[in-house]
Amino acid sequence: MAKILLRLFVSLSIAGVPFLAFARDPEIRLYKMTHDGHSVKYTLLGKGDNSGCHNTPYTYHVYKVAVLAFKSCSVYSAKDCQPDAILPAYWKNKDKVSTKMKQGTRWFLTRDGSEVDVLSWSCEIK
Repeated sequence: MAKILLRLFVSLSIAGVPFLAFARDPEIRLYKMTHDGHSVKYTLLGKGDNSGCHNTPYTYHVYKVAVLAFKSCSVYSAKDCQPDAILPAYWKNKDKVSTKMKQGTRWFLTRDGSEVDVLSWSCEIK
């Protein structure tokens, strides 16, 4: 009987938590590779969670991008998100290329995992 009451209490407690408590805030993450093969996230100075076009303070050497809770994001090899400077991205272990990265943490800017110069990025809210 105690187990049944405990399960009922836990179920009701979870049901009472608003759905938004589990929602992730929008964020784009840009990663570089260290000399010893570790992945390091760039600090985007509070702009990684804002939609729109953002310039980097200097050239970021990026090999991987993560997109969380945005509709889509794109990265560029020039300042001000110039359309002719958009960089293609590849989902890990897939041949499909895209210039609009959807939610996920396995976007690579080259097929071989090497780094590409990124000078701006742009994201859209859902």
